[in-house]
Amino acid sequence: MAQYSSSSVSIRCSQTPYPQVCNHFINTNLLSTLDDHEQRFTFRDLTLKVTMDQAIGAHQLVSSLSLNSLKDERAKLAWNDCLELHEDTVDKINRSIRSNNALDVNTWLSASIANQQTCQNGFTNLKIPNSYLQSFPNYVTLTSNLFKLLSNSLSLHKASTSPSALHFSKQVRGKRHLLLSESDDGFPEWVSFADRKLLQSTGGGPKADMVVAQDGSGNYKTISEAVAAAQNLRSGSTERFVIHVKAGVYKENVEIKNTMKNIMFIGDGIDATIVTGNRNNQDGSTTYSSATFGTFVLKH
Repeated sequence: MAQYSSSSVSIRCSQTPYPQVCNHFINTNLLSTLDDHEQRFTFRDLTLKVTMDQAIGAHQLVSSLSLNSLKDERAKLAWNDCLELHEDTVDKINRSIRSNNALDVNTWLSASIANQQTCQNGFTNLKIPNSYLQSFPNYVTLTSNLFKLLSNSLSLHKASTSPSALHFSKQVRGKRHLLLSESDDGFPEWVSFADRKLLQSTGGGPKADMVVAQDGSGNYKTISEAVAAAQNLRSGSTERFVIHVKAGVYKENVEIKNTMKNIMFIGDGIDATIVTGNRNNQDGSTTYSSATFGTFVLKH
């Protein structure tokens, strides 16, 4: 027997921040297509399913536009940010669907909502008229619905999760770990023994896989060159990769793609190795891309 009917979906949708959008995407678009397996989904999971479909659609729409077709250089910067942010949103929703960790899902959905606002801020901060976005077919409607579906998903997730699970603990591989508790050595319990030893080391630190030095004595002269080389060299590896950045002032904006896992940077001291960037909104950069050291989504 079907778990969901039109009336039961309407009742559940009425408890979300945007019931009209909820009804449209689940009652109108999804309900008639559910198979027996999907009928056993929780309502939160059904909402995540339609949210993922909308997020993929938004990403595909943004990806379909060639940056070369944009005449305004400011718009290219903002649109490029949106492309990365939409791809990151798809990734975070996908993680939310697969995860049993209530706290992580709460974080990922919240970040996905923030991504939508950050995308809009890129156009606003660079004083690009709203009419610019409205000129792209379906974009405004698509992203508006995505924002509302994300808000509904977060609301349903919070309602289905106990406050103690969201704020005080998390499940990791079936073991309970208290986020606020510490072990005898002062580290949170989720920090592995190997990482504790590494962080407590007073010697020269782990052996570097790559060295950056402005005087040419290392493998590369800039951090960005080293990061690009490490990405090609590692080819998806998740083993720790250590980059030693020797003393100097590095005037660059370093971008770490989210596909690069377990990258570790070691300097020669807080007053010796300095990384400083100068991107800012007044000079034509978006806030999103102005980070001196930032993690960004890898574009395909």
